[in-house]
This record gives sequence, C-alpha cells and structure tokens, in this order.
Amino acid sequence: MPTSHRDAHPYGRSADDVRRRDTRLRRTRRLRATQLAFFSVLAVALIAVGVYAVGELREPVEEPGMIAPKEFGPDPVAVECPDEGAVPLPPAEVTVTVLNGTTRSGLAGEVAHELAGRGYETGEPGNTRSASGPATIVHGPAGYLAAQSVRAQLATADVEPVLKLDEAKEGTAVDLLLGDGFTVLAPAPAAADALEAPVAAPEGC
Repeated sequence: MPTSHRDAHPYGRSADDVRRRDTRLRRTRRLRATQLAFFSVLAVALIAVGVYAVGELREPVEEPGMIAPKEFGPDPVAVECPDEGAVPLPPAEVTVTVLNGTTRSGLAGEVAHELAGRGYETGEPGNTRSASGPATIVHGPAGYLAAQSVRAQLATADVEPVLKLDEAKEGTAVDLLLGDGFTVLAPAPAAADALEAPVAAPEGC
C-alpha cells in the first residue's frame, strides 16, 4: 500500500495535518490557561489593594465597634501661645473695628470714638448680625493679646466678653461685636489696671 494511503486519516486528513491541528489546540489551551491565571491574579491583587485602601481611610477609636473616618485637608490653625506672664497689648498696637448688633442706632460709632480716645486705632464702624451676646471679640491666630487688650476695656461685673478665633484674620486687628446686653465700656481707670494684669493662656497652650 502506498505511503500516502498508510498515513491517511480516516476523515480524509493526513496524520501530519492532525498532529499540527492538535499542536495548535494545545497551544491555544495553554495560552488561554495562562491568560486566565494572569487575570485571576490581577483581580485578586486589585481586590487586596481596594481592601487595604479602605482600611487606611478608617481607623479604630477607643470604643470597640466604632470607626472614625480620617480627616483630610490642612491642619486647623491654632492661637499663637503668649509667653508666661504676658500682658495685653498696649492700645496703640491694636486696631479694633466696632460692629453694632443691637437696635441702638449709632452705638458702634460711639464705642469706636471712646476706644480711639483710649489710644486704639479704630476701623470703620458698622453693623453685624453675628453678635451672639453682649460683646464678642473676634481675633486672628496672632491676635490673642490684642483681643485681651480690648477685653480689658469691657470686663465689668455686667459684661464678660467672649473671645472668638477667626483663622483668616491677620495680625493684631480685632472686631468688637456688640449685642443685646451691652451697656457701656468699663471705666477707664479699671481698664488701665486690667491692661497691666497677666493674661490667662488660651486653650491648648
């Protein structure tokens, strides 16, 4: 029998064709298996990265079962701590803007004029809707001693001013917000004595 008949495949293909087809099939299977393994490993890695990222964004607090989200953005600005035994700034080093939060017409101008007479630089008086008590002194991170200077002009038995930090306010400029309950400034002699007294350190110092 001729060689071609001995090597012929029952379905009309030669044995070489069958072997080449089988080889291609095996290569295809190996390639698919390799691809499947690769993408499986990649998927597991992505899942692991995701789980790690979520874990980094949340950290446990002292109470079990509670998760505290991490805070992003810049750190909060704090008041510059004064030296131990520091006293309020002299009036000439402080600029104060008086804002009227009451229905008393002309109150801001009157108080600003009186503060100017005591040596303060004064800004343009005006009105405000932010007054939440008899007197609020708004100061910046570097203005704590300036705020204490204005506070000395207000601290009486009837009015205890509140100090409020405004991170955007620069230097020793302060705003004095007058609200319901404010009457008059402290007597000049009492205010002068208060300017010589050491101030309490702000919270966090």
